[in-house]
Amino acid sequence: MKPAFDNVDEEIKQIRLEAWHKAPGPRVADFIQFPTGELRRIAHVWPDRIQPTSGTGSFYFGHGYCSHSGGLDSGIAREIFIDTGRTKPGEVWFFHHDSACAYNGVNTTIPCRVYALQTQH
Repeated sequence: MKPAFDNVDEEIKQIRLEAWHKAPGPRVADFIQFPTGELRRIAHVWPDRIQPTSGTGSFYFGHGYCSHSGGLDSGIAREIFIDTGRTKPGEVWFFHHDSACAYNGVNTTIPCRVYALQTQH
């Protein structure tokens, strides 16, 4: 049976959120607003490029970071990402009571930054 998110999980989430908010720039799990209006999430961050999700996968929420499991699209040049100053709740998961074992994940949301892509004029 899948565990329910409880007060202990909320405490774990808050500790991880404190570290999450300190991470600068685009992070795995943040959102990308494409010029078409499409909204996808960041799946991987390289020094010069950022790969969006291909629309599938999940995000594990660790201490101050997220990791993505699922499909990725081609990288986009990092320098065209513009922080909109907005956040949007993004779904993540971690292990119930921080105990890593099968079928022990709990789901929640965290505030993720929203980035736009600078377009040519």
